[in-house]
Amino acid sequence: MRTLVARGIFAAVVTISASAAADVAWVGDFEDGTVDQWDGALNAQNISVVTDPAAQGSYAAQITLTNDAVWPNGLKRVELHHGPDPARTAEGAQTFFAWSFYLPETLPTDPSAQIGYWESDQSYQQMMAFQVEGERITFATRRPQNQIHWDQDGAVTSGAWHRIAMRIFWSKDEAQGQVDVWFDGAQVVTGAQAQTLADDNPHFTQVGLLRGQVEFADSPVILIDDAVEGDTLEDVRPDALSQGTGGGGGSGATSGSTTSGGATTGAGPSSTSSAGSGTGAGTGGASADGGGDEDGGCRTSGRGDATALVLLGALGLIVSRRRR
Repeated sequence: MRTLVARGIFAAVVTISASAAADVAWVGDFEDGTVDQWDGALNAQNISVVTDPAAQGSYAAQITLTNDAVWPNGLKRVELHHGPDPARTAEGAQTFFAWSFYLPETLPTDPSAQIGYWESDQSYQQMMAFQVEGERITFATRRPQNQIHWDQDGAVTSGAWHRIAMRIFWSKDEAQGQVDVWFDGAQVVTGAQAQTLADDNPHFTQVGLLRGQVEFADSPVILIDDAVEGDTLEDVRPDALSQGTGGGGGSGATSGSTTSGGATTGAGPSSTSSAGSGTGAGTGGASADGGGDEDGGCRTSGRGDATALVLLGALGLIVSRRRR
């Protein structure tokens, strides 16, 4: 009988585990020791997978931008590329996306750098972007005009992991499109209205370092880890650093956030590109296998009791994580 109970608990654990992971559409955490979870890389020769520091797990990607990392359009860039399923960036769809980044040294104020943005495929129109100058970070949307929705100095400290999370409601109608942004667990943009879709093409994101058509002598470095695309804010864990579920080093919430208002400025560097080719590997995972139970019948044993307790503990842990 205890064996049957244990099997029932095991089935419940497997079912809840599958449900817990169902809403997470994609993970890019480098835990296979490669960048193959991503759909491609721009100037991949400047990207390596390292073990220290890591925001979560055992690995992170280290990106080094050098003056010779030139894309055909003349921009200097080293980036990772992720393209969600086209339906997930279609008119009326909603995407949650987050990633963590780490700067060993503060980036210079001149030239500045973009560390992440969303862009249309085929037509290559940048729709929104995060730009860093020293310790200052800004978030801007591009249509119907370039508009800064968040501008925070002193936020991007070196030697610490930071996390950006986003909710994007996709629409070609500026009255319908919306963006929310969280930085280190604090919401800094709420309901920013903008045209979030350039056209009917799928849209993709790229994270790393992007500079314009400029010459420079330094070689800035950024580390990327724990990227997640999901259907809910809980899926992408905006407070992963402060909650201890995504590695140490988060600097905590920042002040001075703005919402849908903001200054209108000149547009940042164009991010015209074509996505690099990649293996596009999913996260996968080991299949759950109940194994061959040879106890039979309702035979009782200490092993059966222990198995039930272990499975009950696992069930409680999974439920606890989903609630969190």
